[in-house]
Amino acid sequence: MATRPLALLLLAACAAVPARSEPFPDAIAEALAAMGIAEKDLGYRPLAHWGRYPHPRTIPHVLPFFEDLHARPLDTYGFARTLGNAVDELLQPAKLREAPDAKDRKESLFRLGVVLGTDRLLGAFRGYSANLDPQPWDREPLLHACETLLERSGKPLRRPMSFGAQFAKEEPSPRAKLRTEVDKVPGPLQLPLARLLLNLIEAREWIDLGLRDVPFEMRERLFAALPRLLEETPDGMGYDPVFDDIAKGIDGPSLYYGCLKALQAVQDARREVPEGGHPAFVFRLDTPWGAVRFDNGAEEFAEEGPFLVVDLAGRARGPLGATAPRRSLSVALLLAGAGGGKAPLASGILGCGVVYAAGDAGSSYATDRYGLGFGMFGLGALVDEGGDDSYEMAAGGMGAGVFGIGLLLDAGGNDAYRLLEGDGQGFGGPGGVGVLADRSGDDTYFAERDAAKAGRADYHSADKVAANNAQGAGFGRRGDGSDGHSWAGGLGALLDAEGKDTYEAGNFSQGIGYWYGTGILWDGRGDDVYESVYFTQGSGAHFAIGALVDEAGNDRHTLLENAGAGLGFGWDVVNALLIDRGAGSDRYEAKIISTGLAEVRSNAFFLDEGGDDTYVLDAGTKGFGDVDERKEYTDPPKTSTASFELTQVGVFLDLGGKDAYLRRPKEGEPAPDPEAGDNRRWNLRARDPRAAGGFNVSFAADVEGGKARFLVPWPAR
Repeated sequence: MATRPLALLLLAACAAVPARSEPFPDAIAEALAAMGIAEKDLGYRPLAHWGRYPHPRTIPHVLPFFEDLHARPLDTYGFARTLGNAVDELLQPAKLREAPDAKDRKESLFRLGVVLGTDRLLGAFRGYSANLDPQPWDREPLLHACETLLERSGKPLRRPMSFGAQFAKEEPSPRAKLRTEVDKVPGPLQLPLARLLLNLIEAREWIDLGLRDVPFEMRERLFAALPRLLEETPDGMGYDPVFDDIAKGIDGPSLYYGCLKALQAVQDARREVPEGGHPAFVFRLDTPWGAVRFDNGAEEFAEEGPFLVVDLAGRARGPLGATAPRRSLSVALLLAGAGGGKAPLASGILGCGVVYAAGDAGSSYATDRYGLGFGMFGLGALVDEGGDDSYEMAAGGMGAGVFGIGLLLDAGGNDAYRLLEGDGQGFGGPGGVGVLADRSGDDTYFAERDAAKAGRADYHSADKVAANNAQGAGFGRRGDGSDGHSWAGGLGALLDAEGKDTYEAGNFSQGIGYWYGTGILWDGRGDDVYESVYFTQGSGAHFAIGALVDEAGNDRHTLLENAGAGLGFGWDVVNALLIDRGAGSDRYEAKIISTGLAEVRSNAFFLDEGGDDTYVLDAGTKGFGDVDERKEYTDPPKTSTASFELTQVGVFLDLGGKDAYLRRPKEGEPAPDPEAGDNRRWNLRARDPRAAGGFNVSFAADVEGGKARFLVPWPAR
């Protein structure tokens, strides 16, 4: 057989290999190229010599991640997705209940506390373990744990003495009395309850170490200042130096190490305490740290300021898991779910307050202010395993943190969240982290938008609509127009992993950042409804980050009343993003200044990955990927250069489907936009090569089959 020439062999081999497909078009890269900029040009890297620019180095309480994320706006998606992934993976009833093994301690609550809380507030912890090792005695473990609690809290057991001689007539001894009380607790419960007590003793000692430089008088002043705080903060209407004074005295690592230990100790006890079949009993012990009560009784009860409540019968009423000036740790483990009442719940102010409701029964939670997962110079956490639950309060909770961490974690059920005023449902106030995380179920999130009912009338909507500061809201104290005491906003996140959900709110809501705050609303899957009014749905004002990310489903986004400043809208040095992933068919409806619009030197992005979508705006208004024009963008002001040097970008991208772009006239039915449409480009403003200062660019396109490369590493859900 003749030998085939090498060239023919190579040709045959090449023919056998399938032709390599062309890489997908990267819609973001194409947009950047069309505008004449690069990805590194996005975001903000401020210079301290710019006049009238509040540089982050001059603003107290800027969270560790903020400057880097502000400089890299497209990283906001990964930032939000990792928060959501933690909820999706860890906040499951099975994960909360599953016993540890030799390879995995299964410290789900500790890990959630780190990923959602401490990692964003101060770093320091990488989520390895809470390092709980209680070491109870082999004999009479609960008796020993109670004695240890009394000793460590400053009230050790002692028999009366006089010049070294005991009073022999005192019978029984204090230890014998305590043993009699402990013997009321059924044997199978004593070891796990002893372990819980010992863990909480260690947690309290770490918390007190973190607060060692905060005197009692200062703590009382802080609690007295709380009624004025929320309404006065955003626009600097009132200043109390006690918050700055306390912030200087906090040892954050010690404080939050204790808080994380307490959080995980409750999960460990939930798994270790045997459920059901126990006789009725009541155990109660008074300590300087608060009362300890273990109850499987038949009647409702309430403890004023408890250190620890373990309720096996579902009869406990508040206050539960709520701190006070002399009570830096309060914990409640409710093994038969939570009951009613409106007392303080899950409030960690200058310490740690934890409420854990086990089981699949529906629970009803209600309080006024500062609860249902509120933290200030500490951590407040409310954890509910399952059931169809209702949550209601006025303001300052449902996952809210101000100079602290607030977590509301609900693992399952169709839940209803009602906020009657604002500052909640994922609210990060100054120097704080607030997260509402709901793992599954068809849920409703409501913040009262009628200013006549809620108060908080907002001039942006003729005082008819409330400024809720809710549903993923990061808010600082803007003191530049008043007393100069500015506080950077924190991280507020509402994270819902799955279900058909409804979000209703007024102004400043649903992924909103304000004054160095970061607001995130992340929804993992389901057909969802978003209704709100102004400064909302991936929006922000004044040096902030706001994002709404919806991973999948056929969704409806509607802005009501004056209906604007949303759907990816930035005002005054803001990164604003609305990202909708998957092939869902969505509807977006507003009146004015929305859908990928950047104003006053912002970066605004609107991106819908696929599906047959409908967009509606009023005729003649800016939107669909655009920017404003101002004189100072091209002519530097005489006394400051920031507005001249800063950059601005407005981007709108729809990457698939048959879409409708409609404009609503003053009278008559909406009609197709004259420029926007399927497979079109519009609103292109390229970088002016003559511009000496910052650029002002925009780009909008409907691209069939396009992709955004920065999303590719994250598979669609």
